[in-house]
Amino acid sequence: MAEANRPIVRGYVALAAVYYAIMTPVHFFALSGFSQLTMVLVASCAALVSAFAWKQTQQPLGSGRLEFTAAVVNTAVYGNVMAAIHTNYDPSDLIYFPMMALAFAFTSVTMRLAIASISVVLCTLFNELTAEFNGAGYAYFYIGFAAAISGLAFVVFLQRAIQAAIQAKEAAESRLVNAEDKLEEAELLSAAMHQRALTDSLTELPNRRAFFEFLNDWGVESDGSSKVWLIALDLDGFKMVNDVYGHIVGDELLKTVSKRMQEYCGPEASVSRIGGDEFNIILQGVEDEDACLVWCEALLEEVSKPYDVQSRLVQLSASIGCTELLRSQKTSFIIRNADFALLHAKKTGKNRVVVFTDEHQENAKERFKIEDALRSADFSREIKILFQPQVDLARNQVVRAEALARWDGPALGMVEPDRFIKIAEESGLISKITLAVLDAAITTLKGWEHPVPLAINLSGHDLLSNQVMDEIIQTLEVSELDPSLIEFEVTETAMMADTEKACDNLNRLSKLGFSVALDDFGTGYSNFNYLRELPIDKLKIDRSFVEDIGNPMTEKILHSLTVTANALGVNCLLEGVEDEIQLVMAKRVGAHAVQGYIFGKPMQSEKLIDMMGNHGEALDASDVTRVQSSF
Repeated sequence: MAEANRPIVRGYVALAAVYYAIMTPVHFFALSGFSQLTMVLVASCAALVSAFAWKQTQQPLGSGRLEFTAAVVNTAVYGNVMAAIHTNYDPSDLIYFPMMALAFAFTSVTMRLAIASISVVLCTLFNELTAEFNGAGYAYFYIGFAAAISGLAFVVFLQRAIQAAIQAKEAAESRLVNAEDKLEEAELLSAAMHQRALTDSLTELPNRRAFFEFLNDWGVESDGSSKVWLIALDLDGFKMVNDVYGHIVGDELLKTVSKRMQEYCGPEASVSRIGGDEFNIILQGVEDEDACLVWCEALLEEVSKPYDVQSRLVQLSASIGCTELLRSQKTSFIIRNADFALLHAKKTGKNRVVVFTDEHQENAKERFKIEDALRSADFSREIKILFQPQVDLARNQVVRAEALARWDGPALGMVEPDRFIKIAEESGLISKITLAVLDAAITTLKGWEHPVPLAINLSGHDLLSNQVMDEIIQTLEVSELDPSLIEFEVTETAMMADTEKACDNLNRLSKLGFSVALDDFGTGYSNFNYLRELPIDKLKIDRSFVEDIGNPMTEKILHSLTVTANALGVNCLLEGVEDEIQLVMAKRVGAHAVQGYIFGKPMQSEKLIDMMGNHGEALDASDVTRVQSSF
């Protein structure tokens, strides 16, 4: 209230100061004698008092001080009026009293001051009229009384208006403060949510989204003055930790690994968790490849130190692929290059660093070209199958043929299987090829008058995907083929990602009557505990065991493998048999069947039927020679 009234009081005392500053010289010239001296003195005092009051009201005052200031100025004005009446009485001077009543009412800070000031004015007016009785003079009293009532009413309404204005202002300010508080709260919440969206919930590292935001910002803001490296890191053997100790220990291990990497990286590098056990690191301030390599090798050494997780001593390693970030390259290519280098590190022994080079660039271009073509391929039309026979040694007869995929696409033409199969597996496209091969095999079997049983390969992706396995089983059921015509081949390594799920899906096939062969036996983990649980009907010994036929240990190893097959109660097939010497050894070590170039390279269905002779009768030496000469 005081601050609201201050401008009114300040304006009032300013006018009083100016008025009496002007009246001082006027009295000096208009009056003389004692009257002159009195009026000049009281006018100059009123001017000084009002000027001092004006200066005081330039700054905020409390309600009491403001009321006192107004009262002092009122007193000075009242003194001037009384001096004017008593030094040179004129009934017309009584008009000053109604004017004072209105002025005092207008400038009163409080109702108390208004009542006191107006009461003094009315009492003085009444006293003056009584001393100088004049009937016409009482009109001034009525005017003064009316002015007093009006002034008091004015004070009431003015103070209410000021109070309402203050309340409205306070309410508005309160709403504004609340709005600002809510806005600030919303901004803080938004910032917190944004930060949360950019943070991995498990490790509290920046997540995949944060990493890509950094890459995008870097591409815009970087001036290229210093080199920046993208480091892709993948933990080796982390899945085994999850399988052995459980996911709770696995999560704790990830937290500890993340903290250790953060401490190693310090301010010169930032690490992000991309997903699972994959991390990306942005390294700055390292100007050459050798220094980057040394930095990464030291990081691998740090990661490879043992971890104490829930009273368990855990040790693992990591593989790294890194590439320089170049502003001229798209983000997708930079990430591809780092992933390619990481993949190369994984394939060539793990626990190592591979820096993306020009040589990798050429290989990557070819790989990405094949991958792009695979993604747009129509496998139902582009995948063809060839057949390589499997010969039973006891009966000297073709008992089955392996269906092998061949890809002839419009973009790249005929692509060697060694090139596209691995890429299809790594890019998650192998299951589409498996389904295309299965469809082609079923069509071929239905087209043969005397069907030859076929073997079809299943990848790790096929085994671990319930959806893909459902599609395979549905396709087989719709075909209404005799289950004895289809055998599925799987490798040990394909099952190691999730042995339990792989076993479950193989059992689904076995219960439907389809046989299962374990391919490339001897090159994987050869875990006999789960081999006893698998629905295996055949072990296929890898071709690498017959390559060094001159080594005395070769026959012993092959014999031990066939003994293993016999112990498991399954057939044993030896792959890669290409000449008579290898064929003799296969018979000597006890293999049940063989597969290899000695009986034929992968061939068209017509040549397979021709090789079968008279609908599957036993082969003799002339049959083998005849078939070999056709290639």
